Amino acid sequence: MEGNLPQHLSETEAACHSYESQLLKLHTEQAKIRQDQYLQSHFHNLAVIRRHTSIFERYSRFLPVSGAVLDWACNHAPDACLVRMLRGNKVQLYGCDVSAGEYREFFDFANLQYTQLSHPYLLPYDDNFFDAVIGSAALEHVPNDSESLKEMYRIIKPGGVLIVTTLPNRLSYTEWLSRTLRRPHHLRRYSLRIVREMFIHHGFLPVSYGYHQIFPSMCSTGGIFDSPFVNKLVGDIASQNKIGEKLWPIRCFASNLFIVGKKVASINNGDYDVQCEV
Repeated sequence: MEGNLPQHLSETEAACHSYESQLLKLHTEQAKIRQDQYLQSHFHNLAVIRRHTSIFERYSRFLPVSGAVLDWACNHAPDACLVRMLRGNKVQLYGCDVSAGEYREFFDFANLQYTQLSHPYLLPYDDNFFDAVIGSAALEHVPNDSESLKEMYRIIKPGGVLIVTTLPNRLSYTEWLSRTLRRPHHLRRYSLRIVREMFIHHGFLPVSYGYHQIFPSMCSTGGIFDSPFVNKLVGDIASQNKIGEKLWPIRCFASNLFIVGKKVASINNGDYDVQCEV
């Protein structure tokens, strides 16, 4: 799946390949311990891996150099592993989800302090505890996204950041195809306008947001999703996502959205446009 590396890589390309290689290694080792459909769907082609690493490259500049970081609703915690690779031992990494947390290879690599959740939105952490919270493919699945955002505001320190990625785009063509073909799809979808307003209404000043992933990652199993040819094809074209994400109106039909917000005590009229970029 990794393919051959070019002899000359930029610093960013080298870092991205390192991230991909490590995630592939962790998936392979975890699969030897316990096979499950979720894990298989999140590593059966390079496009799925690159979905994680490419959005991490876009939000990583907002991560604190040190402090406490939560991988919220982390499942197998790929984001926490990427943060550990970037920041080393300078950060304390926490993770939580409703499952029992049976992804030991990932958790050990990230040195993750994992907690199994029992409440729909309340979290077992002190007020103003985290410097950053990452929610990857999480907000669209919680029972009440507004209550979860209130809880994020409670546990994040003043000036800390909330990073939400892999939000299903309301105009996504892949979501439309999934609904049309009666494949699993998201019941809750968002637009950039809606998610920006949600952040502002819950005390987070948007500092960066945009579209992510133009080409499908085939993140599922069964039927065409198990085709070696199709999985190789989407893996090969995944690197072209960066181009599509910059082109209007193509980017408007991307699969996902992301947004980064800073916790503030008040929202002032002059603050809103600071560093906002699509």
